[in-house]
Amino acid sequence: MRERINLLQGHVAELIAAGEVVERPASVVKELVENAIDSGADAITVEIKDGGISYIRVSDNGCGILRQDVPTAFLRHATSKISTEEDLGHIGTLGFRGEALAAISSVCRVELITRPREEVAGTRFCIEGGSAGEAEDAGCPVGTTIVVRDIFFNTPARMKFLKKNVTEGNSVEGVMQKVALSHPHISFRFVRDGVDKLHTPGTGKLQDTIFSLFGKTVATSLIPVSYQEGYYRVEGFISKPQLAKSNRTLQHFYINGRLVKTKTGMVALEQGYRGVLMSGKFPACFLFVTMPQELVDVNVHPAKIEVRFAAEKEVFGAIYAATRSAIANYSDQTAAALGSAMSSLAGQRSSAPQTAVATAVKPDTLTEKKAAEGLRSERMSADEFRRRFGSARPDAALAKTGVGRERDLSLHAPTGTVEVQNGQYTQQLPAAVTKLLRENMARQAARSRQLDIEVEEPDLQPRQDRAPAPVSPPPAAATPPQNADAAPVCTPATPVSAPDQLALAPHETEEQQEPVPTVIGEVFKTYILCQSGNSLFIVDKHAAHERILYERLRQEWGSIDRQMLLDPVSVTLSKEEIDAVVASRQLLQDAGFVAEEFGQNTVVVREIPVFLEQVGLADIFEEIASNLLTTQGQAVQASHLDWLFQSISCRGAIKGGDRSSLYELQQLIEQIYRTGIIKYCPHGRPIVIEMTRTDFERQFGRQ
Repeated sequence: MRERINLLQGHVAELIAAGEVVERPASVVKELVENAIDSGADAITVEIKDGGISYIRVSDNGCGILRQDVPTAFLRHATSKISTEEDLGHIGTLGFRGEALAAISSVCRVELITRPREEVAGTRFCIEGGSAGEAEDAGCPVGTTIVVRDIFFNTPARMKFLKKNVTEGNSVEGVMQKVALSHPHISFRFVRDGVDKLHTPGTGKLQDTIFSLFGKTVATSLIPVSYQEGYYRVEGFISKPQLAKSNRTLQHFYINGRLVKTKTGMVALEQGYRGVLMSGKFPACFLFVTMPQELVDVNVHPAKIEVRFAAEKEVFGAIYAATRSAIANYSDQTAAALGSAMSSLAGQRSSAPQTAVATAVKPDTLTEKKAAEGLRSERMSADEFRRRFGSARPDAALAKTGVGRERDLSLHAPTGTVEVQNGQYTQQLPAAVTKLLRENMARQAARSRQLDIEVEEPDLQPRQDRAPAPVSPPPAAATPPQNADAAPVCTPATPVSAPDQLALAPHETEEQQEPVPTVIGEVFKTYILCQSGNSLFIVDKHAAHERILYERLRQEWGSIDRQMLLDPVSVTLSKEEIDAVVASRQLLQDAGFVAEEFGQNTVVVREIPVFLEQVGLADIFEEIASNLLTTQGQAVQASHLDWLFQSISCRGAIKGGDRSSLYELQQLIEQIYRTGIIKYCPHGRPIVIEMTRTDFERQFGRQ
């Protein structure tokens, strides 16, 4: 049946229109703060409670509203910004449609208190759900205060789409940051649930505002921009390459003082950084583009966050040229500073007297004697040696680190002795061995942490068939123990459970398993060459270790061993990303991370998985926070977190180009073949390539 066309009631039409303007508390704050800026205020205070859902207050010291204009201000299409059609082509204010107050008052309870300078008494006016009250006198300073309570109180269908209080509050804070950046001459104060969260100085200097909002790290990592091309002027700051982020949350573009989202500006900025940043990294920017008002149309988006340019290519060119020019100036200054420092250093070296060099290398007799005495050989039991150095014998410790096989120690120190006293195996160590052990055990600990490999401690006694070769003949009483010494056995750091073995590879008994290939070398510090029978295997060590860590994360989810950082790492994130991190705190702990909010858009990471290095931790946490924001922190099951496992395992794995000993490479190969790891990395790249003897003979024309 055909329905008649009816004219909507005014209240229904207002509710529909409010849906375009009032989306969430952040949109209410944006509209009210823009009105405060248009009023000429130089100090604006915003206070919210419960994320802005129950209470929003915006106060300014602007021009105020005349009493007779107060009721009119809440009518649709009522504005003081424009009056004629020609004004639409020269919009110089943030607001101009006359819709904000009407839309807000139709879905909220609103109280307005205002006083212009020419009036003695102020005016208080209340309106609730579109129903206006009477204006009455009120004592107040010059300016305007608007209080908004109970957003969407009369539209429950809209209320259910609001997020948690902390999420809405972070969104409001994000709006305040962006607006504060656009007007550094205005002092903005933001109070959230009784706590001051933001306060800009209002000095008119953009860098002061950036410092107060984002902290010292961001404020001191910026390059100034000042460029003029035709009608277009570009000013502000762009980030130094080392401040590059894994997302675009720190990119801010302002057109004639208005915050906008512009793909043109984004592409121009990133093109300007081409050749300077790594792929997948994005620069930060705080760029202000000034142009004639008739060359930009701001009336193309309900929330006025998108604009249309009359000459888009010229805008692109101006931003691109400004970026390239600023980067070139920064590079020249850096090169000049480096050259000056090198020249100064060379001058100091050439002017230093030769006698000073001789004095520097001449040992302090008393100090050197004491140091030598401290490094001389000492007697200790095997238990004491194991406790201090982590190994039962010096040759076993050297064997673990690969030093004993990789270089000749050439020790011509005083001879040591090996003897048995009261059942204790003791050894007197040359001073040079003691020093080498300290250095190499530290190196072993670092490598073992990198590859995440555990090796059984070798037995104390030497082999029966191969007694240890002493530096000098031992005393007659020193007879070696008779127990055989088993060869070191590789034990996977994370044994794969039986169901996972069935899923990863066909089940095989010890007798059925093929022998583990033997490592014969490494090429390009990336690919392991190993041989088994008539086959040569080429293994990508990064992909292999990445797969091992990936499987470990899946199997140990929720109980991953963590290490506490002596020096916690601070990471700069957007408010939305911080909200996602806070909401996903338990998920991060299950993955081995402990992080907490630290203020000024900063999160402090205090604990990380044991196999993850601290180097590059800020980058990996930025990536995790960005992905958490994308998923809204809702994925809490391990089966839905492949992206997290892939990110952590890729960053935690040994890298191509890292130096590895043959011993470490052999342990990696054993983990792959003994645990039945899938022969592909988490990203789908192959781990191992096999070439048979037949393949070689065919290549060389033997078949």
